[in-house]
Amino acid sequence: MRLILSLILSLLALPATAQCVGENLLETMGTQDRATLDAAIAANPYPEGNLWLATKGNSRIHILGTMHLSDDRLDPYLKPFWEIADNADLILLEGTRETLEQQKQRMIKDPSVMFITDGPTLPERLPEDEWQALVKELSTRGIPGFMASKMQPWYVSLMLSIPPCALAGMAEQNGVDHRIMDYADRHNIPSRALEPYDIVFSLFGDDSPEQELDNIRLALAGAKNGEAMISTLIEAYLSGQHRAIWELNRYQMRQDSGLSEAEADRLVAEMEGPMLNDRNANWMDVILPAAAETDNIIVAVGAAHLSGEKGLLYLLEQSGYTLTRVDGF
Repeated sequence: MRLILSLILSLLALPATAQCVGENLLETMGTQDRATLDAAIAANPYPEGNLWLATKGNSRIHILGTMHLSDDRLDPYLKPFWEIADNADLILLEGTRETLEQQKQRMIKDPSVMFITDGPTLPERLPEDEWQALVKELSTRGIPGFMASKMQPWYVSLMLSIPPCALAGMAEQNGVDHRIMDYADRHNIPSRALEPYDIVFSLFGDDSPEQELDNIRLALAGAKNGEAMISTLIEAYLSGQHRAIWELNRYQMRQDSGLSEAEADRLVAEMEGPMLNDRNANWMDVILPAAAETDNIIVAVGAAHLSGEKGLLYLLEQSGYTLTRVDGF
């Protein structure tokens, strides 16, 4: 399901390049559906804007919502941000080069993170028709059936949720997060990670066996719209519409999953809680002490973390900060 893609791209600094061409799904919605979507967007605090300044006394926090995909348009888009970065005393990121390397080494040294080393394989757990559909879809991503059979379900969902056009550019690490890491290194700006490197594995590995298979089914059902969703995500990001992409994901889950609206919303909440809301709350325990010690900091995290009553911007407002959107973002 495309919701999984949105969450993944907000969670992991995936080195994917935007080489996908597809229609903007926000622009092709029917009038009534778009009105419903717009109402859902507007119901959330801070639904738009990728860069904000939070001030409280002498404390200044710039919060940048990032996109882990790379796109040539990011060069001019980010140019004003680098002037802000030059004046920062500290940059807080979801992950630093050190924690990303720790993730990589963990996956190399512990095969069970990504592959099934004990218990039934996927063809033993899925009905034959679903397994064959899965093999066919993964083959378009260069993954043969014998390898897919041993993959952890969370990793299968991840691979299904990224279309082949995006996977083609995964060797290039040039999304917003990596650009910030590079800039901080070149200009000797201190940076720290907001969370331990292994939080990703615990998030993906805690689903029940039933949830694991349901996630695969949802991702498989949504795979047909992958290119269009990537294109839509990039266009929405560059126009500051970060909540729009989240609500579009919710809409598509209701429409395409075959689930009732209530069941679809329940699954959204199950993903949103640990992957976004809980992490935001934990990050605030890092951000606020850092802001108390250092007057001028930057927080750069996936844009999906910004909006909503449990989003970082509203949490900062509740902590006494005044929020101002930065022009151009």
